[in-house]
Amino acid sequence: MDGDDQSKIGPFRPEVFFVGRTEGWGLTRGPTGKLQQRCRVITEGRLDEAYRAIKFDEAFHWENGDLEEWRWAMTRGLNGQYVAAEALAGPGIQGRYEGADYLLSFRRPLRPDGGPRPRFLTRFTQISPTVALKHVRLFLWGLPVGQMTVFHRRVD
Repeated sequence: MDGDDQSKIGPFRPEVFFVGRTEGWGLTRGPTGKLQQRCRVITEGRLDEAYRAIKFDEAFHWENGDLEEWRWAMTRGLNGQYVAAEALAGPGIQGRYEGADYLLSFRRPLRPDGGPRPRFLTRFTQISPTVALKHVRLFLWGLPVGQMTVFHRRVD
């Protein structure tokens, strides 16, 4: 891979990976797998010692010129489980591990002014110490409506 020592890869730890800046690239596909759109993704994260939480902003720069911003806060409980909140999804999002992958499941409106609230099933996989893969599946009324794949790379 990119020269990283593969023996250092463990479970994905969002509170470690998203502190600082990441840059990434992704794409969305419709329910049939057809490519819909590409994007560049930038995250900026910081520790909030007062709340023992990580807060990070995630910006999606879509190839059609749109900008979509997500605002996250996340903390790891004593039991090792994560609790997250996102500005439009709300609080109480429970994270869990499946093997070394970190999973989130939540509902969020597609637009800031409302609209449908599909379920996002998100899986993070650590590829190397500096690269993670995010795969998102979207469901509306229980039916698959799309998916997104993003590579995040730590840059500081």
